[in-house]
This record gives sequence, structure tokens and C-alpha cells, in this order.
Amino acid sequence: MSKTVVFLKWTVILLNLGLTNQLFSGPLTLANLDYSNPILKNLRSEIKENLRISKSGTKSENLIPLKYYEYKVQKEDNFFKIMARTGMDLETLSSVNELSSPHDLSPGMVLEIPNMRGTFHPEETEANEKTKLTLANQYQINPNKLQFDAERGKWFLPGISMGKSEKSFFYGFGFQFPLTAARISSNFGKRLDPFTKKETFHGGLDMAAKQGSDVFSSMDGVVRFVGEQGGYGNLIIIKHSLGYETMYGHLLNFFVKHGQKVKKGEKIGQVGQTGRATGPHLHFEIRRNSKRQRPIFQSH
Repeated sequence: MSKTVVFLKWTVILLNLGLTNQLFSGPLTLANLDYSNPILKNLRSEIKENLRISKSGTKSENLIPLKYYEYKVQKEDNFFKIMARTGMDLETLSSVNELSSPHDLSPGMVLEIPNMRGTFHPEETEANEKTKLTLANQYQINPNKLQFDAERGKWFLPGISMGKSEKSFFYGFGFQFPLTAARISSNFGKRLDPFTKKETFHGGLDMAAKQGSDVFSSMDGVVRFVGEQGGYGNLIIIKHSLGYETMYGHLLNFFVKHGQKVKKGEKIGQVGQTGRATGPHLHFEIRRNSKRQRPIFQSH
């Protein structure tokens, strides 16, 4: 289903629920980060005002409706420069753009910058009063200040900061290297496919290791899949908190079952060369809400 169809679907739902104040217009283009840029000035002003309202206990004040500004990352930019120039904070910029670390930025990437600080509730939820009240109680926030993003199907939580776990993931302290001894044979990003010899996008890391080497869970979680899956060969998928999943491919065998809870560092399988592989290695991926992330490890 296209984003346009999803947006229209949620628009009808919101209208029927009388939540039209949650609707927002399409993104505005932020051409540069010069402080003299009137669009940047307006963005910073709206962020400041929404922050004041979200932190106040006044029920009668309404937030400026959620909307986005689009900015194309330049060669000289970095995460913290963009954060400072726009008046954003780490939590908002990473949550809205589903960034897994400050290193995820690259020239040409288009960032969405909202006109308020906060974070998205990590799970997709319904646009109804019951859900709104449940989330308001969970996060101790005035329910009238919650904003529903129809395109994402998620509630935006104004003024709410990132939790310790999410900050840990963001700064690279969340995931552990899944092997004790290995060499990175293929990095995340563009590469020449070893079979077709054409340039393709590689969505994980290939870690060359001896056949039968033990593979360990990179983070606490629950095993979502164990079995054979196409080019991945023998594959384990572990579901973690905050929408994260890790994938372990080309395995020789398994030591876990579907639905099993596992701890970080627990042995889950052994290195093999099943599926589409030229030799024994582990294909490792990190995904967040089905989007592939560049793996960052706490230590290696």
C-alpha cells in the first residue's frame, strides 16, 4: 500500500474521530542552515514555542500542529551541527528519521525535521481516543498535546526524551559483536556482488570465520524465526525492543527455537555456508522497523 493511500486512509479516520487538529501539511523545504534563512528562523521559533507549551501544565494552550521541514544533508554537515542549527535534540532527530547512530548521515540524504521536540511511540498504534489516553497515562503527558502522524501510523509524544535503552542503541552500546574471532569480508553499503560482479547494496556485514565457529546473540531478545530462507540459507531472526531485529544468516546449525528468549552473548548457532555463500561466514543484519541499519557495536 502506497504512503499516499495510507495517509488518505488515516485522514478519513481522524476526521471521523474529530481529531482534525492532529493533521499537518506537507513538508517545507529547508534549503540551508544559515541563521539568516527565514524558513530556518520560523522552524526554530515553532520548536521553541511548542517546547514551552508541551512543558507547561496549561490545558487550554494548543500546540502548533505537527509538520515537517525537509533538509538535504550537505558534505560539510554532521549530525550534531544539524541538531544545533535547527534547534532540535538528539531524541527527536533520530526518532523521526529512524537513525541508528550519528554516523548514519550521508551527503544527499533527506532528513525530516519536525516543528516540535519529542519522540514517536515505537509501535504502530490506532488513531483513537482509547489509545491516546493510554499513551498519555503511560508517558504522563496531557492527552490533548499528543499528535498523530497519519503517514507513519504512530503517535508523536511532544517533549518526551529518549529512554536509556534507545540512547544506548544510538551511541553504539546496544549491540555486541556476534563472533569471538572473525574478519569483515564485506561491509554495509554498496559493493560488487560476488556472484553477478555488479554493484549492489549490501544490507549487512559479512564476517568470515571458520566453519562451525560459535555465533552469539548480539542483544537480549526473542527468537522470531529459525529456518531456511532463500539466499540467507539457515537463518535466525531475533526481535529486540524499540523495533529492532538482528539477522544471522548462512548458519551451519541452530541452538535456539522459535519463541525462545535469549540473552546478549548467548550461543545461538554456528557459522556455515548455507544459502548464497562463497565460503564459511556469518551474514549479520540490524533492522529497525524493517529498515536496514548500519551495524555499530559496543566493542570488538
